[in-house]
Amino acid sequence: MATREPEQSIVISNEVRRDVDIILWSMRLQRIKRFTHQRFWETETRDAEYAARAEPSPALESVADHSWHVADCVMILADYCDNISLSRGLELAILHDKMEIIIDDWSPLGRDGSGRKSHAFNLQRKLQKDSAEREAIEVYIEKLRPGLRKQQLELLHEMLECRSPEARFVKAIDKIQALAFVHSKKQGEMHDRHIDFSLRYSEQACVLCPPLSAHFLELRRRLIRAVAKKRKVPARSVEAIVSRPDMLPLFAGKP
Repeated sequence: MATREPEQSIVISNEVRRDVDIILWSMRLQRIKRFTHQRFWETETRDAEYAARAEPSPALESVADHSWHVADCVMILADYCDNISLSRGLELAILHDKMEIIIDDWSPLGRDGSGRKSHAFNLQRKLQKDSAEREAIEVYIEKLRPGLRKQQLELLHEMLECRSPEARFVKAIDKIQALAFVHSKKQGEMHDRHIDFSLRYSEQACVLCPPLSAHFLELRRRLIRAVAKKRKVPARSVEAIVSRPDMLPLFAGKP
């Protein structure tokens, strides 16, 4: 799916801007370390502060950081979709990446950074990832006590197969949250290919859950302006980069 010019028919309201503000602001919670400067935690505090000097904040997020932020975004944005259950959405958000304990975090960028050879835009690789996740689900379910297995198995397959409005909503949030993190972490310091990939990958949110299109477009606008400011060029110059024909691979499967 190609990145396109922002839809002129979609109005970015003040409410949407405030939503994006709080989504980005809430990410600051990931910077707050527990136990630091407490008695009996002096050594760990010293190590954590050393690590923070090596990698300026915001640090690369963990899968747990990401999952929490997706759940937080679900609460912020759920009322844009009349046909979803907030509690179901939260359950899916909390569980959606838990299998990465077993299979790790697969890069959607691929080696060349375009996503053409990864699960992001390559159907064969997507099917491989789905298969790995199904196997991981079976391993995980066996670790649960019997009374929990049926419920969590249903949730995990619902999310993997994107079979419900709640699953599509959470998957859309997953894409939007990724763009929010890229914007916060990179602060406009991005390679052309990374800009293009990030926008195409996160734009799938508009297909998965059209009511969230304005939020994607607002984050898109902010990222492009951040890059333009960093490069000291007009925003239209960055728009021109992501509109080049060589930046538009076809997506071979469903989001």
